[in-house]
Amino acid sequence: FRLIWTGAFLSSIGTWTQDVALAWLIHTRLHDPFYLGLRAFASDAPLLTFMLLGGAVADRVDRRRILLVSNILQMALAAALGLLYATGNLGIIPILVIAALTGLTQSQSAPTYQAVITSLVPPRQIPNAVALNSLQFNLSRAIGPAIAGLLLARAGTGACFAVNAISFLAVIVAVIQIELPSAPAPKGTLGESLRAGLRHVAHDPLLSSLTLLGAAGALLAFPLITYLPVIAGDVLKTGVGGFSALLSSFGAGAIAGAVTTAHRGHVPRRGRIMLLALLVYGAAVAAAMASRVQLLSMGLLFVAGASLVTAFSTLNSLVQENASADLKGRILSSAPRVLGAFAGLLALLALGNLAWNPRVRDL
Repeated sequence: FRLIWTGAFLSSIGTWTQDVALAWLIHTRLHDPFYLGLRAFASDAPLLTFMLLGGAVADRVDRRRILLVSNILQMALAAALGLLYATGNLGIIPILVIAALTGLTQSQSAPTYQAVITSLVPPRQIPNAVALNSLQFNLSRAIGPAIAGLLLARAGTGACFAVNAISFLAVIVAVIQIELPSAPAPKGTLGESLRAGLRHVAHDPLLSSLTLLGAAGALLAFPLITYLPVIAGDVLKTGVGGFSALLSSFGAGAIAGAVTTAHRGHVPRRGRIMLLALLVYGAAVAAAMASRVQLLSMGLLFVAGASLVTAFSTLNSLVQENASADLKGRILSSAPRVLGAFAGLLALLALGNLAWNPRVRDL
């Protein structure tokens, strides 16, 4: 667990480094928040469309092979971004195509990785494993933007793409070195496996409730990170340094939330904690977006990051604990991810573009 956790952490740092550079590149070249949402849509649409299939595959195919192939492909796509940028051919169309291919690749790796990390620890420690995985992701969200800010100032956008390509070696080496538990023997065809996972979620009151809650949370949470370049560049007027600082503040808060959740582990009434955290998140984001002061926005985003990770780490651990071993890959890809994130896509392309447009904000 420690080895794959470390590999994923280093790879996530590279991913956030690239994401900051790419978002800022789109914002400064096109000056239209619509393209930020479009790029997120291009990445997330194939990810979410095929994630359920990826979960079913993770329950039937060698998980080591899935992780190796998907990470090698993502490394190649990051290298392609760097090459296109270096040759002056990185326009919005190549960005969207690479984003879509990356999302398609992640639709296989994401549910597989989620199934693997919880299979490496005893059942009683699953909440801690989920929280620690959230910690590495959000620690990288604090570190990656800071690295991106330094690289953009000193070495340029292409260096950020190169860092991401190299970072995939960490998780590739980790997957090669560890022994992964085998997936349970598949029962029935792939189509039957997909239907079995959906039926299990639909007929389980807890899992179906968590799916709906994830949908509502994603609808409200998804646009925030996508449109932060607009807030930093056009509202706060703090440039790429301000953008990376906002994102790092959100990541630092998320670290605090992940650490608290991991330390808390099994406690009663986790559902109430999750709902309260979502309410705090909404209030903190609303206040941060009304602010015209960089430091105040950073502080409020810290609170938002802590509350969001508390909510979704709790939700994820509840799903992990209540998913049967032979259905785990399918359940982790369907509840609450697919339905929730599709709701978030609507916010990205419609409500997000309206609410985060500075011309509308200043009315």
